[in-house]
Amino acid sequence: MRKRLITIVGANGVGKTTTSDVLLQLCTHSAYVDADWCRAINPFQFTETTKKTVTDNIFCLFRNYLLCDDIETVIFPYGFHGERKEIYDEVIRRLREEDISFDEHIVILKCEYEENKRRSIKDNRDSERVERGMRNTFYFYDDFEYPEIDTTFLSPEQVAKKILEMFYQ
Repeated sequence: MRKRLITIVGANGVGKTTTSDVLLQLCTHSAYVDADWCRAINPFQFTETTKKTVTDNIFCLFRNYLLCDDIETVIFPYGFHGERKEIYDEVIRRLREEDISFDEHIVILKCEYEENKRRSIKDNRDSERVERGMRNTFYFYDDFEYPEIDTTFLSPEQVAKKILEMFYQ
């Protein structure tokens, strides 16, 4: 079986992490890479040094999981805003350069504006972070041409099942 990398992208607070948690439970022989842990640095700032460290962290986890015989799917919730897309593209380039074989699947999670805001607040984000996230990330994914799932009226379980249907045919 060919390995899969499922990257779940979308605005801050849209449900990437929650959906990924459920997807990990539904998808046997899978692993979860948490981007937050890959950049758990205090204080975190995007400098050339921290960007390299985060890129290396994500690359090493992807590489290790994709080379593990017991793992078929790697799940990665992530945001492409800011410098993150550049980091992701570099990780994928390095994996391909090492001839690591996998199918890359990217899906965008979206929901209605007020629902996205409600979820961000429910995540205990302070009002400044919520407003900044809505301003910087809500419309950011409109120009990407990846498959999308509107999560407004779906549970995380329903979203995870839709992802499985998309990529497990």
